[in-house]
Order: sequence, then structure tokens, then C-alpha cells
Amino acid sequence: MDLQEKAAEIVKKYENLPMRDKIGIIAQTFGCTSGKIKTSPCYGKWRGTSDMSIIFDNGVSLGIGNEVTPQAKSIKVQNEHINAVLARYNPEIVAAAKEAALVPLRKREAVDNAIAAEKGLKPYTVLNVELNDGTVDESSGYIGWYYVTLAVDGKIRAFIETGLAHSIASGTVSKTPTRENYFVAGALKEDKVDFVFNNVGFSSISDMYSLPISKDALERAEKTLAERSKAQTAEHKPPQKPSLREQLAAAKEALAEKPNTQRHQKDKGAR
Repeated sequence: MDLQEKAAEIVKKYENLPMRDKIGIIAQTFGCTSGKIKTSPCYGKWRGTSDMSIIFDNGVSLGIGNEVTPQAKSIKVQNEHINAVLARYNPEIVAAAKEAALVPLRKREAVDNAIAAEKGLKPYTVLNVELNDGTVDESSGYIGWYYVTLAVDGKIRAFIETGLAHSIASGTVSKTPTRENYFVAGALKEDKVDFVFNNVGFSSISDMYSLPISKDALERAEKTLAERSKAQTAEHKPPQKPSLREQLAAAKEALAEKPNTQRHQKDKGAR
């Protein structure tokens, strides 16, 4: 079952719930417990329509659509929008999207780092797949976007890019770079590029393609970085020479086995 089918199955479980409870499930995805729908009238060429959003109990706002004002205020239309949002933002589907993306991203890491080595750039380490919950004010414009925490030269960053966010949400992350030809990310200067992601040059010292990282996401990233560093060290660690005690024990065991071996050889010779 792909991610979209799984999302549809999950939503079926909630279809008979009151709208307030559905909003509560969405709120859990963003670290909250409840929320309410708010409509805001638009002006200019959008005059006559209203933006619809969920205001969570922490004050963070998640846009859910735009409709002609009378429809935006209709319970029926609001419920339709809530159902659509629930398919994308419920704890089960978000956890599944993160898990599905992590394996191919770590395989792609090796390919990207090989390209980076050829260009004299730095390797990166994939840490975690995260969903921006909007709790850091500077990142609220990207609420609901998936991003990846990376370590470049030991420094952790929250890496965000449009194609990456969409591929994680749709469960279509590729284990090999989707960019056939290498190029530098838009608006970045080539002399600032120091790592390669999806066969595209990025900069770990620039704020572009990066989000301010929340405390919780940073703690998870630090934990994963420590685990991956430990695993890589163990993988490349040379075999340890047995201690003197281990050598003596092995020698005693060999001596104990020797008479049995000799007896077996004598019995074999007698036959």
C-alpha cells in the first residue's frame, strides 16, 4: 500500500467523528490538543472570498483553503476542507511519511557524498525527517512542510527545499538523485557551495534553504548524529588484539583439547 492509499484508509477511521474531534487530531500533529476554524475576508482581486485556517491552541495558524465567503462560513464546506487536511496531517500518516522517506534518503546520501568528493566538497549526514510545526516564529510561513535535519562538517541544519517537501509528503523520495545534471541551487553563489544534495550544490553557511530549528528537533538531531557517529566508528574500528588474560585462556583451552586430539589419532591409526 502506497502512502496515498494509506492516508485514505486512515481518514476512513475518522469520517464519522465530529469536526471538533477531527481538528483535535490535526492539532496533535502540530504538538497541540485543539483548534478552531477562522475565516478572514480577502481584498483586491480576491474580494468576495475568504481565507480559511485552523488556529491551534498555541496561536499558530494553518491555512486550509480559500472559498467564496458564504461557502467559507458553511459547516459543510469547512468539514470538506478539514477532511482533506486530516488526510495529510494526522499523527499516523506523518509518522509513515517520515519513516518511508528516511531509508531512500540515507541511500541517496552515499551517492551525493561521492559526487561531493569528486568536486572537493564536504559530505553530509542525514539525521531525521521532520514536519515543521510552526512553533518557531521565523518558520511559521512553512508550517506543514517536511524538511530534513542534516549534519555538514559536524554542524546541524534544518534543510528545506520545495521538491523534497513534496516528495516526502507523497511518499516518492528516490534513493538516487532525481537531478540528472549537477547544478548550483537557485540564488546561491557557487563559491558558497560546500555540499551536494540530490545532485545540487547547496551551502551550509547560508541561511537559504534552511529553517530555524526548534529545540525538540535539534535534540532529536543531536541524538541521531551521536548514534550514527558511533556506528560509523565501530564499522571502521580495527580488530582489537586479545588481552593477555584472553590469550592465556585460549592457550589453556588448546592444551586441554590436545590430548583428546592425539587419542583420536591413535585410535584412528589402530583401526
